[in-house]
Amino acid sequence: MIPVLARIERANVILAVALTCIAGIVWGTAGTLGAGAGGLIACVDFFVLGRLGARAVAQVRGGGSPWGLGLALIGKMTALFVLVFIAIRVVRLSVIPFALGFSVFVVSILIVSFSAGVGRGEAGV
Repeated sequence: MIPVLARIERANVILAVALTCIAGIVWGTAGTLGAGAGGLIACVDFFVLGRLGARAVAQVRGGGSPWGLGLALIGKMTALFVLVFIAIRVVRLSVIPFALGFSVFVVSILIVSFSAGVGRGEAGV
């Protein structure tokens, strides 16, 4: 695994837990459930995306076709849309805490990018 992706995954989990706690303080149980569900979905989504990308690169380097990645990404995004729909419309989780929890991977990428030392010659993305 690429070290930068491992750091982003670790930051995802840490931020998801922190935001879930903050949402619990601000919105109570509904906030805890919403942010926790959003954070969990975001962490799993990023984990799956990293594994799909690694497999696709390995397959293409071995002379295979990149079409498998495209189909896998379509399936992943479909599953993501279904999970978000179920969380918001069926389970009726609070939207704002859910969105905060779901946004952890964006914040994690920013934090790791700024701390990764782009100017120090670190590669990995």
